[in-house]
Amino acid sequence: MLLRRRILTLSASLRNYNSGHGGDVLSTSLSPSPSPFSTFTKDSISGDVLVREVKSWFKRDVQLRSHQLIIDRIFDILRAPSTEGDDRAFYLHLSSLRLRLSEKFVLDVLEHTRHDILSCLKFFDWAARQPGFHHTRATFHAIFKILRRAKLANLMIDFLDRSVGFEGCRPSLRLCDALVMGYAVAGRTDIALQHFGHMRFRGLDLDSYGYHVLLNALVEEKCFDTVDVIFDQISARGFVCAVTHSIWVKKLCKQGQLDEAEAYLRDLLPNDPAGCGSGLGVLINALCLKRKFYEATQLLDDIKVVGTVNIDRAYSIWIRALIGAGFLNNTACFLQQISPLEGCELEVFGYNALISQLLKEHNLGSVYDILTEMMVRGVLPNKKTMNSALCFFCKAGLVEEALELYRSRSEIGFAPTPRSYSYLIQTLCADRRVEQAYDILKGAMDRGLSLGSHTFCMLTNALCWKGKVDMAMELVIVASERDLLPKRLGGCEIISVLCNVGKVQDALLINDLFNKSGVTTTCKWFISLIYGSITSMRGDIAAKLLIRMQEKGYIPTRNLYRNVIRCVCAMENGDKSLFTMLKFQLSLYEHKAGAYNLFIEGAGYAGNPKLARLVYDMMDRDGITPTLDSNILMLQSYLKNEKIADALHFFHDLREKGETKKRLYHAMVGGLCKTNRLDDAMYFLEEMKDKGMQPSIECYEVNIQKLCNEEKYEEAVGLVNEFRKSGRGITSFIGNVLLHYAMKSKKVYEAWTRMRDVEEKIPEMKALGELIGVFSGRIDLEVELKRLDEIIEKCYPLDMYTYNMLLKMVVMNKVEDAYEMVERIERRGYVPNELTDRILERADRILRGRNSRSNLPRTGLNIE
Repeated sequence: MLLRRRILTLSASLRNYNSGHGGDVLSTSLSPSPSPFSTFTKDSISGDVLVREVKSWFKRDVQLRSHQLIIDRIFDILRAPSTEGDDRAFYLHLSSLRLRLSEKFVLDVLEHTRHDILSCLKFFDWAARQPGFHHTRATFHAIFKILRRAKLANLMIDFLDRSVGFEGCRPSLRLCDALVMGYAVAGRTDIALQHFGHMRFRGLDLDSYGYHVLLNALVEEKCFDTVDVIFDQISARGFVCAVTHSIWVKKLCKQGQLDEAEAYLRDLLPNDPAGCGSGLGVLINALCLKRKFYEATQLLDDIKVVGTVNIDRAYSIWIRALIGAGFLNNTACFLQQISPLEGCELEVFGYNALISQLLKEHNLGSVYDILTEMMVRGVLPNKKTMNSALCFFCKAGLVEEALELYRSRSEIGFAPTPRSYSYLIQTLCADRRVEQAYDILKGAMDRGLSLGSHTFCMLTNALCWKGKVDMAMELVIVASERDLLPKRLGGCEIISVLCNVGKVQDALLINDLFNKSGVTTTCKWFISLIYGSITSMRGDIAAKLLIRMQEKGYIPTRNLYRNVIRCVCAMENGDKSLFTMLKFQLSLYEHKAGAYNLFIEGAGYAGNPKLARLVYDMMDRDGITPTLDSNILMLQSYLKNEKIADALHFFHDLREKGETKKRLYHAMVGGLCKTNRLDDAMYFLEEMKDKGMQPSIECYEVNIQKLCNEEKYEEAVGLVNEFRKSGRGITSFIGNVLLHYAMKSKKVYEAWTRMRDVEEKIPEMKALGELIGVFSGRIDLEVELKRLDEIIEKCYPLDMYTYNMLLKMVVMNKVEDAYEMVERIERRGYVPNELTDRILERADRILRGRNSRSNLPRTGLNIE
């Protein structure tokens, strides 16, 4: 068959394995060969034919299919939200199905609902109350195992301690039997043995089933001495069977006695092949966990030769262990070399393990081969196989086929798992079919399934990006109502999108739902909500959100503080909210002056210097001395809002106190320049120098720019001269300002030429003077214009503004060199910006205009 043809034997490779290599030789001894389906694409198969065949395969066992449909219906009833005041409505719904309960049917339902503990317990309780049905040892054992796997042993022990619920037992299942089994499965073997001792004291005894449950629990808890005693009791009563042998092999494996376990199985081989087969899988798994793959293969081979033992299950365990070990390069190589032991058949869970690994490796060709092989062999698919097939269709890009399989789930008895739902939804989102993905997620939530944060975020984001924010909101609301919201939704964009489209109230509602469901608001969400509230002029909400943000441990940026305070100040009676915020900030800050400074700055940016001064004066009343930063922020608050008289008065007061530091002068000079009070700025600049304070670079830059702007070029050049004589190099800003104004006026060069002493003492200033002459059009170029940057960088550091000026000159003088100039800019590591694009657009218009004129027909007329 197809898979058999593709599979070679691994036995020879493993027999040659040298145990001294520790098992890792497998990863190097197997060399992959190409698969005929390794280049699988969705066009390489007929999707409609394949999905038809798969559906037919899934429907092959009609009885099983109808059985599965009934179980799905029961699960839906159990998971349905209860109506208010009627938590037991499901009793009536289940009774209306008129089910014929049997031990096997109840076990099947418990197995199907095992991941939903509440549904399991509800069904178990309902079944106990149905006329004609009594819980058996097997059903009690099943519910106990489910509770233990869910780590709810305390709930189980409480259930056993109260001995409640046993009225629904079959009369042959005594309370003492149930207690022994229950405590054993719960891991409380000490209490189980006490109840067993009480039974024996009263002349009662366990049956074969109960003995084996107790024996297995003792092995699991590693009570090996007691295991020997119970094993002897089982032997004395003639209860020894295949299960006994399997548990005994497990005991030897847990003790690390793998050789003894193998000897035990080989002793069983002649007379009890069923017992040997039962324990073989346990030993194979233990050997593989120890990475003794050669020994496991040798054992399988030896027992296979006898021919009386069914080793299919052990063989499947062996394959799954090899896959899980991860020492093979890839599963395609594994498929080509693995098998076997002639005549061994994989069980369905072995196939499922192969398919699961291949899907992880995105090896769709091999998945297709295995699904085809399973259909040809008549392997009966289970729930995991069906879900793997759906995942295969999704990964293969067969979206329509995946949807067809999903829509046929009732017909074929297919119950998608959360993983399958996630695959299908993600595939549809990638295909931009978000409405269908929305319907499928709603269907999953109707079944009570939570699909995880990645899928939920992907779909809600896709809906938002497609403009369907209301649908995304509905998903969040429904998931929250049913307690199905994933706990980690940091990648969800719905709050940011709602804020961006002006739906701040809806964003706040969604955030509240998240919080109630245990989803923590991220820093990004807080920022979106705060800026959304600011845009809506709801400073009170923005202030509350800022406080909540800090309570969660996030640190707002200074700009965020500033914008919130500005919005609060703009509100009617915003002072109250502002001082509430200030009180909270004071409780957070160890250095209180830092909190006050935030509000002085914020009020200044809000255009309310009076409020800023009120906060400033509060510092004194609270016994806090304003810092230099406090004084600078207060001064800037006056200057930004053009309260020049207040600024001068404030500065004078500080000067009288001897608190006028260098930084304060810098703030004063810069602020006066920005408010076009150039004479005052120059006065304070001179005062600084008189006091022996060297003005900052920024002070020189802003004054030079303002002087040039007012065409006071003599004074500007004088400041440049003074700046350079102080030992500082010309900055990019100063150089660019001089060249920019030189392009606009020849007076810059004339002012420069009157500073001859500068050129004699500082050579690079001479080069800068020549550049000013070039940009003014007073000096002819000696180099190409596009290479002028090499001269400029000898005078001061280049930046993108410099290059944009050069590009503008190129366009004015030799437009055809413009694009070559841009290439030069990029080669030198600079990134063109929007101004560059606008200059190039102008170059394009000039070139198009030239081309259109050159294409005019020659008429012989003098157009001029």
